[in-house]
Amino acid sequence: MQTVEETRLRIEDARSPLWFGGGRGAWGDVVRGLRPEQASDAAGMIAAAGLGWTVEQHPLEAVVKAGEETRRVQVPRHVANMRSDTGAVLGVVGEGYEPLQNRAAFAFCDAITDSGQAHWIGAGETRGGARVHALMRIEREIRIGGAEGEEVLPLLCFRNGHDGGPAVTVSVAPFRLACLNGMLLPLEGAQRTWKARHTAGVEAKLADARRTLGIAWRYYDRLEELGAQLLGACLGAPEFERFLAQLVPLPEPRPDKTNGGRAVRNAERVREAIRTAYRTSPDLAEIRGTRWGALQAVTGYVDHAQPTRRTSNRTPTEARFERATEPAPLKDRALALLTEEVAR
Repeated sequence: MQTVEETRLRIEDARSPLWFGGGRGAWGDVVRGLRPEQASDAAGMIAAAGLGWTVEQHPLEAVVKAGEETRRVQVPRHVANMRSDTGAVLGVVGEGYEPLQNRAAFAFCDAITDSGQAHWIGAGETRGGARVHALMRIEREIRIGGAEGEEVLPLLCFRNGHDGGPAVTVSVAPFRLACLNGMLLPLEGAQRTWKARHTAGVEAKLADARRTLGIAWRYYDRLEELGAQLLGACLGAPEFERFLAQLVPLPEPRPDKTNGGRAVRNAERVREAIRTAYRTSPDLAEIRGTRWGALQAVTGYVDHAQPTRRTSNRTPTEARFERATEPAPLKDRALALLTEEVAR
């Protein structure tokens, strides 16, 4: 988990397009910072972030070897989505699938930035370009409970996929500035992720912009309200240990060589990592002993300490970005446990 000494971020720093570029657990090239003059609209954002390439579709062939002979057999009803600049295959889709080009995917966002209520701060790609994302900052200041050091940066994350996944989606992407913990949490009465509407005509685009900003504003209203409640709710040491035991329960014995010992040790390691963050992280010093502080210990563990694995199509840095900006089961469970008493 990052500390105040490591990040040294203030709310003023968040106005810089590269606030997310340094320190342990940074996203690096996964998000390319954008200056306001580079990204006054979606076209400028795409050009500055290097996302101007297009997706081409090509027939698929199976290579069949029989002895010394090789035959190529066309694969019916499927095509390959390929990047125009590198020729890399982004995914295999049905022949009726129509790729939504990056320029078209984010064009509807111009009505949002034109409103003056948000601006682009970064964009990039993961999985070789199979997934594309762009980050927008909402022009709003949030400080949980009015407490010093509890500023939350309110972002929107727009995603487009070229591997046959879902259409363009939008999600809120709140970050506690002191440690850059992502807090995409399930809040009652508020949406955290939704599908974008692609409409024609100026009035329709303006209506969609109002809808997007309205959903985001309601979410951040609710986050500010719930955060203040958690910040004001005390959590003693025994209560924290009970919370941790429920959050990461020890598994039952298993019929294997270790009698489930490896799974037990893994659970104990997770508990100890969260416990250590909660007890020692400098950025939690002023909120330790509250339910808000316990929540931040968990979000910090997930975003900055939870092990990541390199896969064939995703780097550890890309995994960190996705964990910070997508729903995470451990964060969701932590919030559910910590709000049980607050709701009573």
